[in-house]
Amino acid sequence: MAFVASQAINGLVLGMLLFMLAAGLSLIFGLMNVVSLVHGSFFMIGGFLGLELITRTENFWLALILAPLIVFFLGAAVEKVFLRPVYHRGHLDQVLLTFGLSLVFLDLVQWIWGSHIHSIAVPPVLDGSIRLLDGALPIYRVFLIGFGLLLAVALWLTLERSRLGAMVRASVDDRAMAAGLGINVGRLFTGVFAAGAALAALAGVSAGPVLGVYPGIDAEILIPAFIVIVIGGMGNLRGAFVGSLLIGEADVFGKIYLPETATSLIYLVMIIVLLIRPSGLFGIVQGGQNQPPAEPRSVVNAVPTLRPVWSATILLALLVWPLVAGTYYGTMLAEVLIFAMFAMSLDLLLGYTGLISFGHAAFFGLGAYTIVLLNVKLGIDPWAGYAAGIAVATVGAALIGSFCIRAGGFPFLMLTMAFSQMLYAIASKWRDLTGGTDGIGGLSRPEIFGWSLSDPFVLYYFVAALFVLVFLTLRMIVASPLGHAFVGIRENEARMRAIGYPTLLYRTAAFTIGGAVAGLAGCTYALFNAFVSPDLLFWTTSGDVLIMTVLGGAGSLVGPVIGTGIFMVMKNVVSSHSDRWMMIIGFVVVICVLFFNEGVYGAFMQFKARFLPRFSTRLKTVRADEPA
Repeated sequence: MAFVASQAINGLVLGMLLFMLAAGLSLIFGLMNVVSLVHGSFFMIGGFLGLELITRTENFWLALILAPLIVFFLGAAVEKVFLRPVYHRGHLDQVLLTFGLSLVFLDLVQWIWGSHIHSIAVPPVLDGSIRLLDGALPIYRVFLIGFGLLLAVALWLTLERSRLGAMVRASVDDRAMAAGLGINVGRLFTGVFAAGAALAALAGVSAGPVLGVYPGIDAEILIPAFIVIVIGGMGNLRGAFVGSLLIGEADVFGKIYLPETATSLIYLVMIIVLLIRPSGLFGIVQGGQNQPPAEPRSVVNAVPTLRPVWSATILLALLVWPLVAGTYYGTMLAEVLIFAMFAMSLDLLLGYTGLISFGHAAFFGLGAYTIVLLNVKLGIDPWAGYAAGIAVATVGAALIGSFCIRAGGFPFLMLTMAFSQMLYAIASKWRDLTGGTDGIGGLSRPEIFGWSLSDPFVLYYFVAALFVLVFLTLRMIVASPLGHAFVGIRENEARMRAIGYPTLLYRTAAFTIGGAVAGLAGCTYALFNAFVSPDLLFWTTSGDVLIMTVLGGAGSLVGPVIGTGIFMVMKNVVSSHSDRWMMIIGFVVVICVLFFNEGVYGAFMQFKARFLPRFSTRLKTVRADEPA
């Protein structure tokens, strides 16, 4: 009995910490319709600022006040400078922008405080424990429970009984009407976002003595917070509170009684809630007058066409590259081509069909794990495992797609991430099969036409040939009537449905084809690396490939290849010259989202369409004026 009571209290502690983080995140989405992946960074920064202030002042309470205050102004700056320009662009740009900012903040934290785990000491007045039945209960945990309840009451009174709360609720219900009544909605946006950031920082300082403070805790804590607000309901304080308690208790007791499946069950609950009630248990149904019209992200919207001379030049470059550049750079280009196939598979969903998936890593990981497990565990020939990996990824995409494509917008994004995270949890916990977080290696590379793929040159040419084949196949698909139907669904699904197209079937087809190509890329990466780990399935991998696709230019196939090259060069080459490569990538993503809405390839195509005809006309005029 004492053990159960003790664990229930631990669940309450975790629930209260999640509530501090999720309350602000829920209000930000409910009022502003903004999906903020930088919210976990505010939690992490708050924890480190608290650590710094406690170290310098030896006063926990001062840190508990000052750290959230500092992050409040940081959040206000982020909202004014970065988020305002993308309010009307939809969730994709918000996700990319805040993901880029999270990379910047993570690298900044590592630069200042290092990569080690730090602990925050419990304040002396709260040190010690009290008797609970037959056990002892730390006083600090009792404080966290009481503090969380007090904060919940204060937030409720603010939202329900104050003029400020009335303004927030009015803006949530009808933003245009609130502005018409004289409410400064822009200032309110800044205040709510900054207050949400401060709440996250408050949770970071409070969690320091329990969870510790370290770089990477932002990504770890962000997913449970999103699960909380999805289950409870976006924009609903009661939903955030109830969802936090449910997830806190489920996480603690699940790890005790169902350690192998606890995390997966939490994601499964989120999936069920999203499928049955996309707005959450207590959520506000999005849509109507509250949400501003979102402008879709610009895409290149073109079937890639290359002149014969350019095609021949590119093929020649692929052929001679390893001979000229050497083994190291040949291996690097092979890796770029593998991830380019991965990015092109996402582009079929994102750029051509308009499906914003944040769980595409699921199919990449399924393919990679299948070929490795079949070969290492069962001794099956790698080529048979290669075919099986593509088949497993295809079937997995068809099954997951059949659930996800009925949703749209944010629910679709969260569903795809939930399925990917569920697979990540399985790969991390099922150590007997997958090796857990240590991963599994030992894949024996096969031969092709008598040449072994263990030879870096043979492996490079195999990857290059496969890349060309995938590019041509996808080009054929997007140029076909099927591809035109994908684009029609992206542009106006209601109209396509009205003229007789089974849009759900077409969306499922796009999702399945994209998953199959991602699985092929995953199998190829397994051959390339001879090792797989759960990181291939983690949500940040989906974020990386999303950046690659949009950085180059979605809706072109060529753009994702360019974006992959830029991303991988920054990751591999820049990292060898600077420890701040992650910050550089983050800034590049932010700049691309703010100023290059169509990506690098799209910007080039715009430049070509706008300026080259003028230059050509002027050149002809000059030549005509020249004396004979």
